[in-house]
Amino acid sequence: MIREIFLLQNPWRDKPDVNFNLKNREILDTLKKNLENDLFLGLLGSRQVGKSSLLMLLIKHLLQTGISSNDIFYFNLDDMKLHALFKNLPRFIEFLGKSESRKYVFVDEIQRLDSPGLFLKEVYDLKRNIKIIYSGSSQLEIKAKTKEHLVGRSRIFTINRLTFQEQLGFASPITKNEAFNNILLYGSYPAVAKETREVEKQLRIKDIYQAYVQKDLVDFLDLKDADLYNKLLIRIAMQTGDLLSTESIAKSLKTTRKTVEEYLSILEQTFICKRIYPFHKNYKKEITKTPKIYFLDLGLRNFILNNFNNLNVRTDKGSLFENFVLTEILSNDYYSMNKINFWRTTNKTEIDFIVQGQAGLQAIEVKWSDNKTPRSFKSIESHYPGIKCKLTTTDDFVSE
Repeated sequence: MIREIFLLQNPWRDKPDVNFNLKNREILDTLKKNLENDLFLGLLGSRQVGKSSLLMLLIKHLLQTGISSNDIFYFNLDDMKLHALFKNLPRFIEFLGKSESRKYVFVDEIQRLDSPGLFLKEVYDLKRNIKIIYSGSSQLEIKAKTKEHLVGRSRIFTINRLTFQEQLGFASPITKNEAFNNILLYGSYPAVAKETREVEKQLRIKDIYQAYVQKDLVDFLDLKDADLYNKLLIRIAMQTGDLLSTESIAKSLKTTRKTVEEYLSILEQTFICKRIYPFHKNYKKEITKTPKIYFLDLGLRNFILNNFNNLNVRTDKGSLFENFVLTEILSNDYYSMNKINFWRTTNKTEIDFIVQGQAGLQAIEVKWSDNKTPRSFKSIESHYPGIKCKLTTTDDFVSE
């Protein structure tokens, strides 16, 4: 039975000319380079973000570079019948064969296993020239099941939704202005980007959200009060980019601050939202200050608010654009080397994003259409001489 399922999932075994028919992603070259080292390679990201497609693109790359199809193994663990193979290490090693050549093993949705971390550790410690590339949809679930097992054994990448440039090439030919509007209204999931009709985009987003609630919240977390969780999401969606007071939210939802904090953590660990904290030289002070919160996909945010109205009539388009700029910053940081904060002084002088990385310290202010240099740039330059300041407007994306 396992062999039959495996052959169905690995069509290149008997069809060398199989057509993968997949769009390239910007992160693909970085992932290709990481096939060459001895570390296992982890791809984490929300459901429907394109992790499986990236695994297939890596398989296509290996085949094109001359790796034998007999040395490439793909397992989608959504099929529960395959799990028995992973529970018996000797049987698994035997399944891979006895040749000395490197084996490339792709494991999709590895969190489906009861003990994925232990499995990966045991295979890695065998030193059998086996390279495992795995994907997972819930960072919360992956962390709970891998714990310390992957330290020093795995390099993990967060797979984000489509970038602006990827959006341009993913659907049928569209202009920059169309791509920009699509992202701000319908987000950046690949399946959503491929749809051409607005109603189909909205239905795709609905399907993604319902799958998230069912698989991540109900099935894994056994969330009891889904109604409270949904109310929290609505509240957060309404104040995207604003300062986030957990105490105020708890009071309005008639729950505890601890519960709000727990739910916010879930939102971050399942790739729905991200909190960023005020920039401060003293890190201890930084993490005790009030953060801001953003959505990692604007389509989900608009679905939660049931608002897909045109940008021309929206009062929140400035917040949408600010949120979009953050997702662009995150999407281009493949190794998660950058630290992102915002800056706010006691007299309420603000800068939207402070990015600390290999390129140094950069201040980014986001404006919908105002091209004037913000006064806040002079203020932060006086505090941090040498900081690079950048004004980002919609012209950076929609001008042809």
